[in-house]
Amino acid sequence: MAHRGANAALNEVGTSNPYRYRGLFWPALLILFGVIALLVNTGRLSTDRLYLLFNLWPVVLILVGLEIVIRRSLRGASADLAGALVVLLALGGAIAYVAVAPSSGGINQTLDASDTAGGLQQASLEVDAGAATITITGSDSTGGDLYRAHIRYSGPKPTVSLDRGSGSLKIEQSNNGFDFLRSQRFELDLQLSSSVAWSITENTGAATDTLHLASLKLTSMTLNTGASREDITLGPPSGSASITINGGALTARIHRPSGTAVSVSVSGGALTLDADGHHQGAIGSASYDSPNFAGATDSYEVTVNGGACTVTLDTSA
Repeated sequence: MAHRGANAALNEVGTSNPYRYRGLFWPALLILFGVIALLVNTGRLSTDRLYLLFNLWPVVLILVGLEIVIRRSLRGASADLAGALVVLLALGGAIAYVAVAPSSGGINQTLDASDTAGGLQQASLEVDAGAATITITGSDSTGGDLYRAHIRYSGPKPTVSLDRGSGSLKIEQSNNGFDFLRSQRFELDLQLSSSVAWSITENTGAATDTLHLASLKLTSMTLNTGASREDITLGPPSGSASITINGGALTARIHRPSGTAVSVSVSGGALTLDADGHHQGAIGSASYDSPNFAGATDSYEVTVNGGACTVTLDTSA
């Protein structure tokens, strides 16, 4: 009877350790992304290096294999200590790799595309890419063209398509087959006709965006990203224009003309909002309305949702 009780106690100890060790995996991922978000937000790490994270997927297999070895070989505090050391080493190696490893996704191909505006008065843009550096400029020097795109890339060839019936312009670089196993890069320099009203949607993994939209008629914009640095210059609004930015680690600098009515709402984990000289640091949410926003006919409504957000709003446009 006592022998069976002792065995039961040993089995309970032996089976509890794997769960304690396995519980370290998801916190480790949160710590990894948190540290990388901090490096991005403080300017220590460029977002165009975040594509290197995709090269680390074999580390997940290694951690799972080590977890099995530790679970079968060790018990008690020794298993917990070994598991913690493995996680710490993996975290340190992943952060060091992303920060200092040589870039392997070299840009080596180009693509140019354009199309005439015809009679379009409104158009929409959708950009889908992984690791991306994107510059979009509203321009009155495109002649009769609706857009002019210059793309530098590695990996699969991007596609540029225009549905003239709906005015929908789509620029996409997709992953096909086993292309996800290798790094790919995407740099887009895009001019949009300022004679057309635009709705913009961008879906990226890690992005550095520079959006010169001072002369563009912007009706709405949605940016969905994993981690990004956004520098957005806006012009005078026409009606109520919405701007939404969703992601993990976000740094957004938004410039607008003096006197432009605007409302900004930021939500997520750790966040900082500097709006027209008013500073807010918070956990959860922060917001700001310009003094002339209430009742304004022409205004911008900005919504930012992310894990770690740094948002700056000024009138330097």
